Amino acid sequence: MVTNLAKRAMTTKGQKACLVIDHLVEALAGDPSSSLRRALILVDIDQYPGTTQTGIMERLHIHKSALNREIEWLFNYGCIMLSDAKRDGRLKKIELCGYSKTGLKAALDYCDGEHENMKAFIKQMIQTLKQEKPTLRDARIISTLYDKKDATKQEVIDSLYNGPSSTVNRAINKLVEEGVIEDA
Repeated sequence: MVTNLAKRAMTTKGQKACLVIDHLVEALAGDPSSSLRRALILVDIDQYPGTTQTGIMERLHIHKSALNREIEWLFNYGCIMLSDAKRDGRLKKIELCGYSKTGLKAALDYCDGEHENMKAFIKQMIQTLKQEKPTLRDARIISTLYDKKDATKQEVIDSLYNGPSSTVNRAINKLVEEGVIEDA
């Protein structure tokens, strides 16, 4: 408890956003190209352990085919477990497991442990990015810029994950083209 309070007290809003995103990347198999929608689904599954795809679709208003793809990805990467529902074998109960549970718990520490706060944060990022399928990398870029205000492109790149520089440059250039950030 004291550690969580100390973490929150010693970080700025921008730093908190960066840390939340870093923990979400950890929860999603270390994949910064994961969509914010996928992160939102992961948070919902943790908030409602044992939920079904129908429950997620109703709460998050996600189309069935899109949710099926996301659930398949989460299962294939070991983020979730699926088990048969007791009353109806056709239904699958969904729960977080392993590193996803650990990473999401760490991210929730910065949201007062509240899933709804985390969902609001992710939804705000989605609105801010104004993209069809914004990624955690995109969210990290704007969070870094929010924190540092006038960061150089290289400072932003250095703050990101160890991916190919072409991928990072493409993400930054796309955000510039869409008018989400300015190139100095």
